[in-house]
Formats: sequence, structure tokens, C-alpha cells
Amino acid sequence: MAEFVISNNPERRQLLGSYHMSVLSKFGYIAIAISLSACATTSQYTSGQDYLSRYQTSDTALQMTGSGTDADVRAIAAIEPDLRFPARIGLARINHSNLTSVPVDEAESWRDAAVRLGPSFGTFIPVSPLVANSVSSFDQRKETTVIDHIRRGAARQHLDYVIAYEVSDLAESDGNALRLADLTVLGLFILPSRNLKAEATASAILLDVRNGYPYLTGSTFADKKSVSTVVGKGDRKDKLRNAARRVAVAQIAEEFADGLQDLKHVADGVKLAEGLTNVPN
Repeated sequence: MAEFVISNNPERRQLLGSYHMSVLSKFGYIAIAISLSACATTSQYTSGQDYLSRYQTSDTALQMTGSGTDADVRAIAAIEPDLRFPARIGLARINHSNLTSVPVDEAESWRDAAVRLGPSFGTFIPVSPLVANSVSSFDQRKETTVIDHIRRGAARQHLDYVIAYEVSDLAESDGNALRLADLTVLGLFILPSRNLKAEATASAILLDVRNGYPYLTGSTFADKKSVSTVVGKGDRKDKLRNAARRVAVAQIAEEFADGLQDLKHVADGVKLAEGLTNVPN
């Protein structure tokens, strides 16, 4: 199958654009609604070729006058989305900047998301730290990132896409929510308001294993009120923290299930448009 590429054909560009606008506008409304309920997700299904087509300088001229950063930007942007379902979707949990095994209770939340999506989306498979270690020498002191480490392990397991996620709790940041961003690899896209105390946060990203394309990013946080419905008053602090972690992961799994469904509509629409443009007149 050909990768998704926007050509210079005006009719084809208009046809593909209608699919993008109709579904991505839906994402815009979703993002607004989610941000008001302690969640935020952002999707992407844009063409690298279309993005780079706005460059007016030829490659030869750019090599003579452009900086190293200019060349890096072009290389980084030169990837295309290619979502195909059913797929083998990896689950990679990051803890303290390392790939770790997915806990049983968190795996249940992702299993619920897989059941909700149905077999047409494929299967969720944990990325094994042992497999990743066998093909990638990850060292925090070197330039290799944990995301690169995860992609290498996912490639050995023949996974198509991978959801990398991490969980942090407020206790680790001495009660300062802004310091959470310094403790995480993926970072936070939302922070709790002054009148809402967060107990735990979960951030996640959906990547293409083959080229690193970022299809979906998101963050959720479990506030004190939502956690108190899971754990009764008087429980020990560690139990409260575990409950907050479970709530945050359950929320991010649910949001990613919604995001995958909408992304599938976009991908299907683009492929349909691609097929229509290839039909002989």
C-alpha cells in the first residue's frame, strides 16, 4: 500500500482536505470538552511531504546556505502517517525514565480499552523490557532516549504502533504541580487549576514504530475527589497513591480509545480519497 501523500493535484488536495477538515474539526471540539474534565488529547495526521512543499529553496541552495538545524528540521518533518487496522499495538510503560513492565491493574484498563475498540483495531501487546534490552543498549547518560529504546524493542516484537505512557503523583514533586514536568519524560499538557488538587497524572503518546510518527498525545489527572470515590477516608497514603494511579491510567486509556476511533475515521477517509484519485477517468 502507498503511504498517505498529498500531491499537487488541486482536485485531490481538495478531496483530501475535506476529510481532514471534517474530522479534525471534530477533534477540536473534543479537545475543548476534554480539557474541562481534567483531560487533554491532541491528534495528528498531516503529511510531511505537504509540509515540506512550502519550502521555496532548492535542496542544493539549502545545503549551501542553510544551517544544520534547517537540515534537521527537513529530515524530521519528512515522515508520513500510515495508520492501518487491525494492527499490533504495543503498550510501553515508562517509570523514572526507564521502560518497565505494565502492572496488572493498569493492564486491565488497557484491556478494557481494547475490548471497547473491538477486534477490528487489532490487539494490545506489552513491550517487553527484556526484549528491548536484547536489541537496544539504553543508557540515560548517553544520547539514546527511552523512546528510541521502546521503538527498538517494539520493532523486534513486530509491533506496528506503540502507546508509551507514564504516571506521576503529586507527592513526588513536594506538592508543586509545576515541578511534575521536570520529573516526566513525556511531559504534561495540562496542569490542575488552583481550586482542583491533582493526586496523580498520566501522559501518553501513540507512535508509529517504523518511522516515529506521533499520531496522538494526551494527559489526564486524577483529582482528590475522584480518588476519594475509590479509596475510603482514613486509608494509608500509599494506598491513596495507588488508587490515584489507577484512576489516571484508566482515564488515559479511555481517552486513547476515543482518539484511536477518530484517527481511524481520518485514516480511512484519506485512503478512500487516495483510491478515488487513482480511478481512471
